Amino acid sequence: MELQDIATQIEGLGKSVETAKAEIKSSTDKEVKALNEQVLEIEKKAAENTKVVKDAFDKYREEQESREAKRATQMSGPTQQKSFEQRIADSVDKNREHFEKFNRGERKSFSIEVEGGPIEQKAVGAVSVANVTGGANWASQGDSTIRMNQNTMTHVRSLLPTRSFGPATDYYFMRENGEGEGALTPVAESALKPQIDLDLVEASVKFETIAGWLLTSRKAMLNIPGFVGFLQARLPEKLMDVEDAQILYGTGVSPQIKGILTAGNFTAGSGAGAIVLAEKIINDISLLEDTHKRIANGIVVRPAQFFSFFKNKAAGSGEYDLPQGFQFVNGILYALGIPVAKTTALATNDYVVGDFQRGAELLIQEAMRIEFFEQDATNVRTNQVTVRIEETISLPVYGDNYFVKGSSAAV
Repeated sequence: MELQDIATQIEGLGKSVETAKAEIKSSTDKEVKALNEQVLEIEKKAAENTKVVKDAFDKYREEQESREAKRATQMSGPTQQKSFEQRIADSVDKNREHFEKFNRGERKSFSIEVEGGPIEQKAVGAVSVANVTGGANWASQGDSTIRMNQNTMTHVRSLLPTRSFGPATDYYFMRENGEGEGALTPVAESALKPQIDLDLVEASVKFETIAGWLLTSRKAMLNIPGFVGFLQARLPEKLMDVEDAQILYGTGVSPQIKGILTAGNFTAGSGAGAIVLAEKIINDISLLEDTHKRIANGIVVRPAQFFSFFKNKAAGSGEYDLPQGFQFVNGILYALGIPVAKTTALATNDYVVGDFQRGAELLIQEAMRIEFFEQDATNVRTNQVTVRIEETISLPVYGDNYFVKGSSAAV
């Protein structure tokens, strides 16, 4: 290629470059101009918005100043207080620059701090419970537990063997009736041996029902905290109180069972030579085991009798000590090795020494149960519920010398 051709080409390239530069400059100038126009439009709108806001604030402040001026003429005293509204207006004016920057997008947030000092209106006091109106229950806490009346500390059923029993109206059992006739004796070789017999007697006791019911509203069951749980805990205790009285003192005339301390089911305590309760109990243990050949395995006393043992004083020194043969083992009081229980189910001053394991049984035909009924009388129409508790039991006492009933002086 000749130099002239190369030069021509270079010259052409130069012109192309210049043309390109001119086009780029022209395009850039247009874009910059367009951007400038957008910026000017934004600034114009911002100025318009700022003017609107400023005018609104100015008008608001003028109204507040006019209102305050009127109020000031009615106020007495050397010092005029600013209202809360006036302080807001002053604070807005003080922070106008921040607001304008926020309006232009130069700030993402700003805050207005209201000036302090005394404020018109009523005096300000500390926040306290006295400021709360409309009720006082907000300050209270509820308890879902209903506190029950006192319960018997030891129920008699816990001292006796118990077992379930099937369908029956009566429970029959056989027991010996006295020693019978004849006697066993040593016999010589080829001698006639003596004849003896055993007298048996059939006895029976009836199954009896202890029951009761109460009426409650559905609203009470739904809204009184712990109400259903209270019924489930309290009603069995009330039933067992009646059961205790029946096991101890029931007459045996239907619908009552015959209790172990009812005539024919016990032996009276000896009381011979007894000076204090401890001696009476020791005498009755001896009567039960020596005379009647029963095994004493339980002593039941009233709480006052129980605690009287701890008032025993040693002769001479006057120190408190338990009576001879009485001791505590693992929190249980024993008299000559026999556990002593206390219960308020006994009548005042009564006590019992007995063979509780062999002398009687508590037969349970229908276990204690609590039932709720809506379909009773007018319950459906009155939105009430009938609650029933009941059990069916029997108490065979297997002889008249398994239990010794004693009585102490008032303690």
